[in-house]
Amino acid sequence: MGFRLLLGVAWLCAVLPAGLVAQDLSGNFVTECRDRYFWMSTNGKFAGGNFRFDVIDRSGVYPLNDSYAAACGFTYSFNLPGDLIFRASFLACHVESVNDVSYALQYRFVRLDSLGRETVYPFSLSCSTESPWNPREVVCEENYMEVSVRKNVPVIAQEGLAKEDWEAALSIAQEAVMSVWQVVFHQTGMPPKTMNAADARTEGYFINSTTSRVLFRSPYGMAKSEVVMVAGIPVEAIRATVFYKQRWMLLLVDTSAACAKNPSVFDGTYLSWVTPRLLSPLVLHPTKFVDKQIKMGVEGRPLDEITATSRGYQLLVNSTAVKISIPFGAVGGYRKSHVIDNKYNQMYAIDLFLEHQWADDLWEVTQHRSFKPARSPYLPETPYVVNNTIPSEKGFTVTLGNFKPDVELKNLTLNGVPLTLPEAQNRGVKISEVQHPNGTKDFVLKVPFNNPLVSAEYIGALIRRYTLNINYTLNIVPQNEPYFHPATIVCDVKDVNLPDVKSFCTNRSVVFEVTPGNMDSSWELCIGSRPLPYTIAEPKITIELPLFSIGYIYEDISLRGLTVRVELNMRNVKTLQVEKQFVQRCPIPTRELLVCFPNGVVTVVAVTMEPIPVVEPSKTTLLDKTCKPKEFDSTRALFTFTVNTCGTRSKIVENYLIYENEVVYTRALFPPNAPVITRDSEYRLTIRCRYPLNDTVKLLAERKAVPAPYTGKGFGSLEFNPYSQGSGGSKKFRDVLNLKARIARDVSYSQFYSTFPVSQSMLEPLFLEVELLHPQNLSDQLILQDCWATETPELDASPQWDLVTDSCLTSGDSYKTQFHPVSASALTKSPHHLQRLEVQARSAEDQVLWKQVYLHCLAVVCDSEKAVACNKTCITGVKRSARSVELADSVKGYISAGPVQIVPEGGIAGVKAAGETPLAPYIPVLGVAVGVLLLAVVVFAVKATRC
Repeated sequence: MGFRLLLGVAWLCAVLPAGLVAQDLSGNFVTECRDRYFWMSTNGKFAGGNFRFDVIDRSGVYPLNDSYAAACGFTYSFNLPGDLIFRASFLACHVESVNDVSYALQYRFVRLDSLGRETVYPFSLSCSTESPWNPREVVCEENYMEVSVRKNVPVIAQEGLAKEDWEAALSIAQEAVMSVWQVVFHQTGMPPKTMNAADARTEGYFINSTTSRVLFRSPYGMAKSEVVMVAGIPVEAIRATVFYKQRWMLLLVDTSAACAKNPSVFDGTYLSWVTPRLLSPLVLHPTKFVDKQIKMGVEGRPLDEITATSRGYQLLVNSTAVKISIPFGAVGGYRKSHVIDNKYNQMYAIDLFLEHQWADDLWEVTQHRSFKPARSPYLPETPYVVNNTIPSEKGFTVTLGNFKPDVELKNLTLNGVPLTLPEAQNRGVKISEVQHPNGTKDFVLKVPFNNPLVSAEYIGALIRRYTLNINYTLNIVPQNEPYFHPATIVCDVKDVNLPDVKSFCTNRSVVFEVTPGNMDSSWELCIGSRPLPYTIAEPKITIELPLFSIGYIYEDISLRGLTVRVELNMRNVKTLQVEKQFVQRCPIPTRELLVCFPNGVVTVVAVTMEPIPVVEPSKTTLLDKTCKPKEFDSTRALFTFTVNTCGTRSKIVENYLIYENEVVYTRALFPPNAPVITRDSEYRLTIRCRYPLNDTVKLLAERKAVPAPYTGKGFGSLEFNPYSQGSGGSKKFRDVLNLKARIARDVSYSQFYSTFPVSQSMLEPLFLEVELLHPQNLSDQLILQDCWATETPELDASPQWDLVTDSCLTSGDSYKTQFHPVSASALTKSPHHLQRLEVQARSAEDQVLWKQVYLHCLAVVCDSEKAVACNKTCITGVKRSARSVELADSVKGYISAGPVQIVPEGGIAGVKAAGETPLAPYIPVLGVAVGVLLLAVVVFAVKATRC
């Protein structure tokens, strides 16, 4: 192959118009000599959107447009990567030929800017054929068909053309003028059409003669061409006879051409194109047809069999067709990206080339070449995200691929933080591109675990979960289509060092020393469940908890001393789960001691050695003489009691609720009947506990009613509602609902039991009275909304027996209930502040109640002048829900009485001492650490809805 690139600027200047003439000094153009054509390529970005080619010969400059290029043998188009490809046939117009061996072409590439100014790049190419010309060569280019034959062929015999074509051409040739090239077009069903070379060129055809060859060229879709089906494949054919007449010679040349026009087909794996093996317009006698050589290639060049096989190409030949199959994405083709509904798509394209040589009875060799661009449809591709993270490297390594070169990474969003690529790199993120041999590329992202952009979460067992939420923003060029791809990468690493805690006791406190770990922002320190306002910091923090502070747990209080426990909990700030607990126990010796517990229990150690003579500790009591020391020795006495027992007094002073009691010593006087002499000392020790009112919490205890007859397990619920003096609402809340429940000895309700438990026969009725103490308004009315019985003092104990439901009496198989009216008397001045209920066992054979029983009631206080429901006792059926709504705004409270020991008929009856005085029916729930006394039912006035 001969090749020569000449920049004939001096000669070209004579024929070029005024403008900027530039030389390609930056390598923007690539030119090559290929077999039978000139080839040039330039980058599409450099070419721009406004350009043209001008072909030059000694007669002038000829700008190329699409029709002129197709008629004269020039092809230019953009391939899939965006490169501009230019091809010119050796037999094209304005190409100078020397003995049909060497060829020269002069042309220029003209680029226009936005103002129409031209930059001219001139080229002069000189090439030689790589192999001798064959007797007949047919070229199927992208935009035209070209056929050339040797001149020294014999005159076409009659059998060389179809009979009708021969007779028509011969008669026309015999009558034609001398020394003029002419052409006869043959079409099915139409008379032949003849025209000279000049007229044919005017019509868009091209006829020419070189030293040794006759040429005919036709663009696709011309009026004289027709589409025929060959082996089921559409073929565009043009039947033309070119002839030349001299005095003693008549030369007729068959210049017919045929090209397959079917598109490529994609089956999901292979991109294929099929062409007829035997093109009948070019072969008159199929039985004489013999294949000589079939080669496939890409981009206008044939490939050897080894190369084609290594790329996965397939060339299949059967009796009727030749098929080329290319795997999607194979080397030699190109993939293009496209975004559809934020889904990444790829299209594969390849410029196929097929060279087929055969022989028949008329032509020693016919060479048929096809240039066929093949493209697949756009296919959705899911980019892969590969987590290449190695925990020992202490960082994420994430790979995103597989992308074509037309995809670029624009920016990132890491855990919600948008970053440009420079910003990401400045914040410790490494981004790189990895190119693959097949032309694809990956984007590799590296982020250290300790980067602030990485989310870290403790998941237990000393394991930390690192999470990197990535949103890639990519761009498809040159069309600038954005594409977003999310990915979440998680890596669990056992690398957590929890804080270390050392603790010890002092005479006045418990001390914790906390040394930080490596994930301290995830923890909060709590004493018990109360968070501390401290953060773990270097080098360590010290927490000292003075004696008797909130958070102390008193495990044992005796005259031997006080044993306390403090729990320091390390809690997860997100889940509030305690991850680690540190416990310190301390024994504390005591002499005098007063502890006011949050749950209303008071413990006091009184020292009785100061008076002279010394008071005996065993003979001291509280204001209630029945409340005696729990422990005593020769000098001290220990009392434990609740604030609503043992004669404790209460009062409100400013913002504090104060409980007072006294440790007193009752002196022995003589003589007993008229005491005037005593040897005992006077001893009185005042005990006082203060609880802040603004820490009072209202307690609502609602019992979930179970429809009668009762067949399932009872349930209870507790709901805490913070009390606010300024809370909204039209009705002012009561601070405390004062209720009293008593068990009467008989139906007269004139005598009541004062000591519990009470023992009575199973067949004796129980008489319960509930009274509203200190009503806020005289119009207040007390209603027993629900009453039930349990075996233990808890409101939600199981089993339960319903006695009253929604103010309606409920009777079981073994008992019955009834209300007793209350009439006004000297003892009951306000009968609407009293409710009386009787419970009677039905049969002694039923042993269900042969145990102790507690009676509980949910009492409702409502204003009888405002609430219609206060004037009704029981509403049955579906109307009951309306009553519940009317009572929803009423003040409610709970009350209990008992226990009553139920014994079989004839068993022991009477009253037995209970050992300890029971709690009064109500107590506020107070203190910094709010406690709830379950020894008695705590009753608060709250505005609530019944469960």
